[in-house]
Amino acid sequence: MRIVSLVPSITATIADLGLETSIVGCTNFCIAPPGLARRITVVGGTKDPDLDKIMALAPDRILVNTEENRAEDILACRAISAIHESFPKSPHDVPAMISSIANFVGAISAGQLMADQTTASIVALKKASSKVKARDSFLYLIWRKPWMAVGSDTYISRFLEIAGLSNALLDLRYPQLSMEEIIKLSPKMVFFSSEPWPFRKRDYEAFASEWQGLTKAPLPKLLKIDGKAMSWHGSQTQSAATSLRLWIDGHDASKFIRHALPNES
Repeated sequence: MRIVSLVPSITATIADLGLETSIVGCTNFCIAPPGLARRITVVGGTKDPDLDKIMALAPDRILVNTEENRAEDILACRAISAIHESFPKSPHDVPAMISSIANFVGAISAGQLMADQTTASIVALKKASSKVKARDSFLYLIWRKPWMAVGSDTYISRFLEIAGLSNALLDLRYPQLSMEEIIKLSPKMVFFSSEPWPFRKRDYEAFASEWQGLTKAPLPKLLKIDGKAMSWHGSQTQSAATSLRLWIDGHDASKFIRHALPNES
């Protein structure tokens, strides 16, 4: 089988299903498994794939995502080969997505095991969420200059809601926000995602300085979080749910989430 994946998280999932050697084409954002993009053909980005390259690879299967890939590229891929299109809107959708992908690429047994393990991790996270008091509100930032956040109608937001938290930003998906607007939202905690913007110490300090320059309200808890784990639906979902559960339970999850500024507690 010759597989082309235009979605980084799905590329990783296919490899974790045991079919890495069947992947012949991926995007330049497909960083997992490590080194894959150096061993196979890179067919461009998620938003600008080279359709001629994809056709030249003569794939048996192409995998795309409704949100990450453009509608016109998905349509063009349908004319090239059999296609699998996914769009999980919540971690609850991921086990069924994994099973569907596994059936599509002929890894049914491995897919069922991965789906079952993912379901178990989500159930455990939901159970642990009862320890979160009063559904603390959060803001999850993904960009700087301007500040951009994820709204409630997103996969990431629904993941944190399973963990017992409440998004301070309702309805909108990925809005730009001024600091004045952020202050009005009054989040109890602010997550700084590791991607797509690579937040650094200067960004956390800039946020704190802007906040404190405009209000005497207490600064929210500032937290760094693994954006790849939170947004890469598929084989990453199980480990992300487990890491969130460990954090809620008070265990060390510093590789996944930790305080953004050293003097925070």
